Amino acid sequence: MKRTVTGWLLAAMVATCSAAGQESKRQVKVLTVCEVLGGVRRFAGTTVAVVGRMERSVSIEDHYEFLSQDRCKHPVITHGHVWPDKIQIWTTWEEGMPKPPSDRPKLKVPVVARKLSAVHATTDLGTHQEPRFKVEGHSIVYTHTAAVPNQWGIVYGRIVTLANLNEDCGTGGCGGDDVPLGIIAEPYNVRMLSVDGTLLEEKR
Repeated sequence: MKRTVTGWLLAAMVATCSAAGQESKRQVKVLTVCEVLGGVRRFAGTTVAVVGRMERSVSIEDHYEFLSQDRCKHPVITHGHVWPDKIQIWTTWEEGMPKPPSDRPKLKVPVVARKLSAVHATTDLGTHQEPRFKVEGHSIVYTHTAAVPNQWGIVYGRIVTLANLNEDCGTGGCGGDDVPLGIIAEPYNVRMLSVDGTLLEEKR
C-alpha cells in the first residue's frame, strides 16, 4: 500500500493502545460492518472479527481493500456528512500505528454464518474494476480494465478511527477514500468466506 496511513489516525492513539492492552481473552466478537459502524465509540480500539463484502479499489499505481455492507441502519454521520458503509483494511504496519493482533483465532462457523447471512440480506456481491496487463517485449503494458467479482470476507483485527472523522468535510466528503474507520490486521487474518460462512483459502 503506497499511501501513508499514519497521518490518518487520530492523535489519541495512546488511549487506543491502552484500551487494547486491557482486552480479555474471551471469545472473539464477530460483527457485521453495519454493527461496527453503528457503534464507533464502543468498538474503536478493540479487537474484533468483521464480516462483510470484500471490495478492492485497484488502479495502475494503487491497491486498497475494504469491507463493506449496503443499507446500514445507523451509518456514521459527522457534521451532516454521511460516511460510506465501508471499513478500510490495512495489513501494512507503520510507526505510530496500533499493533494488529497476532493470534489466529478459531472462529465458530455457525456464528460467522449468521453474520454473513445478515450482511447478505442487504448486500449484493457485485463487481469492482481492475486493470489488466500483458507482456510486450521486455515490458509489461496496460491493456484494459475488467470487472472482477467481489467476495465475502472476514477480517480479524483492531478497529481504528480515521483522523478526518472529526473534520467538517461538507456534503462532498473528505476526499481520498472517504471512509470513517480502518481495521489493522495481519495478512493471515484477512480471509475469504464461502456463502455458508466457512473459511476459504488463507489470503496470501
